[in-house]
Amino acid sequence: MWVAVPSYPIIEIDVDTKEQTPIATCIDEGAKSGFGFYLGFNGAWSFRTYVGGWPVNIEINTPFPTYQWNNLVAVIDGAAKQARVYNNGKLVGQSRCQGEPSLAAAPFLMGQGNASRMAGPFELMSFNGLIDDIKVWDEALDESVIKSWKAENIANLDIPASRFAKELLRPRFHGMPAAGWTNECHGMAYADGRYHLFFQKNANGPYMARLHWGHISSENLYEWREEKIALAPGASYDIKGCWSGCVFSDTQITGGRPNILYTAVDYGRASIAQAMPDGNDLLNWTKSSRNPIIPGRPDGLSDDFRDPYFFRNGDEAYIIVGSSKNGVGTTTLHRYDVASQSWSNNGDLFFTGNSASQAGPFWEMPNVTPMGEGQWLFTATPLNTSIGVRTLYWTGSIASNGTFQPTSGFYIPKGVELISRHGFGMLSPTVFQHDGRTIALGIVPDKLPSEDNWNLGWAHCYSLPRQWWLNEQGELQQKPCEELAGLRMGGGFSKDAFELSGTQELASVAGRAVELLGVFEVGSTSVGFNIFKNASGCGSITYNPSTGELIVDFRTLKRLVNDGGVYDGLYRASLPEFLRRGSELKLNVFVDHSIIDIFINDRWASSIRVFPTDSDADGVEVFADGGTAKVKSLQAWNLSASESGGLEEVSADKAVVASSMNVYTSSGVLVRADADSDAPLEGLPQGIYIVGGMKMIVR
Repeated sequence: MWVAVPSYPIIEIDVDTKEQTPIATCIDEGAKSGFGFYLGFNGAWSFRTYVGGWPVNIEINTPFPTYQWNNLVAVIDGAAKQARVYNNGKLVGQSRCQGEPSLAAAPFLMGQGNASRMAGPFELMSFNGLIDDIKVWDEALDESVIKSWKAENIANLDIPASRFAKELLRPRFHGMPAAGWTNECHGMAYADGRYHLFFQKNANGPYMARLHWGHISSENLYEWREEKIALAPGASYDIKGCWSGCVFSDTQITGGRPNILYTAVDYGRASIAQAMPDGNDLLNWTKSSRNPIIPGRPDGLSDDFRDPYFFRNGDEAYIIVGSSKNGVGTTTLHRYDVASQSWSNNGDLFFTGNSASQAGPFWEMPNVTPMGEGQWLFTATPLNTSIGVRTLYWTGSIASNGTFQPTSGFYIPKGVELISRHGFGMLSPTVFQHDGRTIALGIVPDKLPSEDNWNLGWAHCYSLPRQWWLNEQGELQQKPCEELAGLRMGGGFSKDAFELSGTQELASVAGRAVELLGVFEVGSTSVGFNIFKNASGCGSITYNPSTGELIVDFRTLKRLVNDGGVYDGLYRASLPEFLRRGSELKLNVFVDHSIIDIFINDRWASSIRVFPTDSDADGVEVFADGGTAKVKSLQAWNLSASESGGLEEVSADKAVVASSMNVYTSSGVLVRADADSDAPLEGLPQGIYIVGGMKMIVR
């Protein structure tokens, strides 16, 4: 049989086990007959059978290769009294046995055996990958025959786009993996003309277990493609999971190349580990032989110790890690020693919150970013504040000893989001500086019941990329990255300098992928947009000038309820600054199926998840409620990531002469078989492809 996997099965959640689940089997333990291949959570695999009524178990402890075809062959050779196992023609295990294979009628099961283990609605004992070309012979084939078998193509482990093509609720231009679970995105880098974003991933289903580092990339921050998994658990220090961290580049420490810092978790503790890329495309990574580079939490802190972040201040390099001290969120400080190429771990602290009520008892995903003129931005996502999980920020400076000192007025943290509490809104942002800009995006959790995620086949996505800077008061300012203008389709709506009373449809703009941009003169009348409108209800986004509030109301919308007991469909927040009468209100809203991103005056922002279930809930309107409002300008667009793609230019290393050929991504994933040589890349998104063994580029 031929087998390819991106990752290993989840056998148990957070439990070390030697148990394995079938790839394919017909074993009947009661009858003591049959045979099968099995795979464990750590990559150990085996062939099991019965010969002469006796069990034969050949264990292969070399981890099962991922992202390739594996030709698994088991030979039961009665004449030689031996059972042998091959992978891609190489002998990898054998066992003595005597007698004939024990065979009896039994179900032949592929992808899962008779055993079942559930975590809520999720099946843990299932196989995730490709199975092809299963054959059984009634003779022991010679080894020369087995060695002659070769894969006919590269294993394509991409989730087919057709799987979710008609999905009403799945976002189209927000970053997320092709299927399964995602958690915090962390660590962005720019290489080979693409932004590379890494994230917490479970490829086996939309639930949190044995986390890997996933990888998506984009040329424009809205057309994302998933790459192969960057980091997988497997070393003794990270066998339970490769948890969050960062990507950093440093001339002295990494030679200027992006490196990964991550939280390595075994079944007893967390430590900090490092990985290096094998090439400039950042597709393959090697864990450092020095791991773990920080062996665990220093004394005097809570057991929680995770999410490393690198920064440099002048000649000194540091790592900070989230933790807790005396019941309050804190960050440890680790200094780099050039002579020993090692990190300190003496219990020094970078920055600690004032109180658990205000700043939470533990900090996740700490991040510190230089913002110019000696100002630094520190963000963290505390757990269990008085209003639950949300992301906070402080501004300040870095002292000569590497510690963070908040500026006056920032001893009390501020919220990154306009609307966020109890884990709603954009959380745990990745902050990346490139070409003079500070770009940020973070996870926006679904907050759905597990059964809904099981039905959808995916969980969570990331916010749209935001551009960040500080104003003169040191306050965080946010606006959408300008690349997002590339989503706008032609034929939108545009009207300037008019008075608005009541509601007005926006002509040809409708649906679940739209951008709305209105500039209003602040008066006494509430203004805003209706979205997802049909005969039974709609969602509304309103600015109330009397109270200075942003109000987002989904209470009349038929939807999957994800906010019961917290918002109950009504989201509201006072703007940090009251807008005086006669000033401008710029309201910029992006709608993408089950997420909306709201920007106000290019200063404040929030991302909100909403899951409308009516297929006709696609109306879009602008409104003035309770009077007449002056509209300075109003624009709206339908959005489509594919509108900016297309085949503008193709360059090849040399001429292609075959009449048809296969097309692969730069990472070796087959995307089109038997393509027409006249237009092999027609309709494919921007990127680098391999066609007929040569590189071709879609710009």
